[in-house]
Formats: sequence, C-alpha cells, structure tokens
Amino acid sequence: QIGTIALIPALAVAAPKTTSPIRYMVNQTSLFVPLGLATCMMADDGEDDLPDQKVTIDENGVMWGEDELGRYKIDDKVWTMNEIRDHPLFMTDIPSDPRDIANYPLLEALQSVLYDDQTPEELAEHFRKQGNEAMKLQSSQIALRNALAFYTRGLEMECKDDKLNSALHSNRALVSLKLGEHIKVADDCRRAVRLDPSNLKAWFRGARASEALGLTEQGLKFCKGALEIDPKEPEVLRVKKQLEQRLLKEEAARADARRQDQERDNVKKAEDSAVAELLETRGSRLGPVLFDMAMYRMANGGELPVPKVIQDEGGDSSDCAIHWPLLLLYDEVNQSDFVASFDERVPLEEQFKIMFPEDRNVEWDHQGKYVWDRLVAYLEYYPEGAGDTALHLVQLDVPVLANLAERCLPPCLVLHVMARGSPHHVVFCKNNSLESPK
Repeated sequence: QIGTIALIPALAVAAPKTTSPIRYMVNQTSLFVPLGLATCMMADDGEDDLPDQKVTIDENGVMWGEDELGRYKIDDKVWTMNEIRDHPLFMTDIPSDPRDIANYPLLEALQSVLYDDQTPEELAEHFRKQGNEAMKLQSSQIALRNALAFYTRGLEMECKDDKLNSALHSNRALVSLKLGEHIKVADDCRRAVRLDPSNLKAWFRGARASEALGLTEQGLKFCKGALEIDPKEPEVLRVKKQLEQRLLKEEAARADARRQDQERDNVKKAEDSAVAELLETRGSRLGPVLFDMAMYRMANGGELPVPKVIQDEGGDSSDCAIHWPLLLLYDEVNQSDFVASFDERVPLEEQFKIMFPEDRNVEWDHQGKYVWDRLVAYLEYYPEGAGDTALHLVQLDVPVLANLAERCLPPCLVLHVMARGSPHHVVFCKNNSLESPK
C-alpha cells in the first residue's frame, strides 16, 4: 500500500496445453506477451475478428477508425514489456520508497485522484500516521528511509496547523537522530519548538543532538525548555547534568587558553621591545613586512618569523645579539630559501658555504653558477623618509650586523642573491639603478 492506494497484484493465468501464444486485444491492436503475465481478454487466432472498419488519418497524422459504435482513435503502438510491468493493474510488487512513485506516472495519477478531495491538514495528518507506521520497523534502514519521506511529504502539504507541523518536524528529527544526522536534528527541533513550545519531545531531541555536536550551551537551552514543561522528566535531567559538567570543563579550558594567550602576548611584547631597544642603539629600527610570511610559519614552529634578542649563556647585556629570519631570493630562477634564525654576528658567506659548496650544485642550478665564492647579495630595506625600498650590496665576509646599521629594516631580512657578473646580475643592476658589476 502506498499512501492509501491499494494495488492489485497480477493474477496468474493457467497456461493452456498448447505452445501457441495468447493474443491480447489492446486498443484494436494485437499484442503478443508471455503466458501468465496478467489477466486480459483472450482470443484464439482467427476468432472474434474485428468487423470491417473505416480508417482515416487526420492532418496531424492521427489514425481514426469508425464502426457501428461510432468514431474512435486507433493507437497502433505496441505495448512494451516495461509499460505492462509498470501498469498499476499488472504490478506484482510496489516501490519500497514512497519517493519512487514519481517514476510510475499511472500510479502517481491514481494517488492524485485519491487525494484530490482532502485538505492540506488531512493530508499532513495522513503522512504523519504513515511515518509513524514505518517507525514501528525502525530497525530496518528501508523503514527509516520511508518514515523520513513520509514526514517530509507531510511538511510539504503546508498545512496551517502549527501543532501538526511541529509534530512532523519533531518526528523527522527522531529519524535523523537514529541516522546520526545531528545537525538536521537540531534544525528540525528548532522549527518544532517555535511552532509549538509545548512539544517536549522536540526540546529533548534538540538537547541530545546538541550534546552530540558539542554545542553545550545550546543543549542546556533545549533542556531548559523541556524542564519548563515537565520539571521532573528523568531523561532530560540526566542530559542536563551531563551538559552542566561538560560546560564546567569547557569554561575551565577556555580560561586556561586565555591565560596562555595572555602570557604569550606578554612574552612577545617583551621580545619586540628588546629588539627595538637594541636596534635603537645602532640607529636602526623595524619597518613593515616586505612579503607575506604566512607560508613560512611551519618552518618557524607555527609562528610568524620575527627577529629576537639572544643573550649568550653566562654573558651580560653587552653579549646580546639579534637572531634574524632570512628570506633569500634567487630572482633569476624564481627560487627562494628561508632561514628561520640567523645570528647577525656571523658573515653571510658562512651561510653560503653550507648552502652552495664547490663540490655540489643545488638541484635548480643546472649551469653550476651558484657557488658560495661567486655570489653577491643585495639587502632590501626602507630608506628613511621614503615609502619604496632600496637595495644595499652586502659585504659577505663581515658580520651581517655591519650591514644593518642606521637602516629601517623589515622584520624578516630580504636578500636578493645571484651569480656575480652574470647576465642576470647586469640586468638587475641596470633595472635598480645600481653600480654595474665589475
């Protein structure tokens, strides 16, 4: 049964003791089908022949016949096996999902005729009951799917009864709860309690879904709504107690996170202040970031790279130095390297000896030009009083510190590295108005 439509299964026909097929008369056209499919009017070959008839074809190509009973339309299309199988009179089973009725136009037409005289409220109530019947077999996934379809179909009737619509939402939420669709449960329960604040089941199901989603405060609000209806409901009290205990833990965790954030913020401010004070003694200061450094967080422990003041163990304040993050750009080949922490007291050529030894080329240096003693580097910085950047040729054999005095520097030092005297070096100097390489 679908809706309240009763389907009549096909009746088996006893096969006569003959191998000849049975001829079924359908719209004046002979159709041959296997034995035992359905009950139809039968005639042996040569018997009950049609009387003489007048046949005409109109301007639309439609064939018409005329006999003693009058004019009739002739359908010369042969029925297919699928058409016979899907006809309500001949169906041997019914669709397992009510939504599949749309695939059976004749069945849908019968259902439409059945429901024509019913109000939206009557139809919604009908589908609610159908859903409830399906829920009696809720251990079956097919039954749950059918219940979900029936409750949804009831809501599609758009009836004006708020309590009925609330029940449909609440019942659909129960199906979703059993399917683990907790977001859908919470959504249906919100709608249900807005339509009918006295719907205890909707309040409770919303609390359970909120608990599963980790929405503790929302779950407690659902519990509050339920207890206003029944203050002694044991299941609601149980869920409420669990949510209250979870809320205490969550609040403690949030307080601890805020404390840790504050401590990190204080440490960062102290580190930034120490860097600013040390740079001030050299006539230098920090300017804005030159490039987006977000991509280098992973190489820096998840934090944005910034300079930090480091004091040697056992030393005094005079032994302080800054460890800088370095971004090395090889513009000629569109490559780069990132150094998370570089001691400014070390010459840059020491870093280059490690990165570009004489006996091994980097994988992108196909011509073997990038060797530590053949390189030059230009520091990009902010000239005082100018928004644009400028370039300074770095002395590679002296501490980097000597190249940073009295300059406005980005928090991550940016160095353009290239092979000395190469065609790229010549073009780079020309484009940036620098002294030509010798």
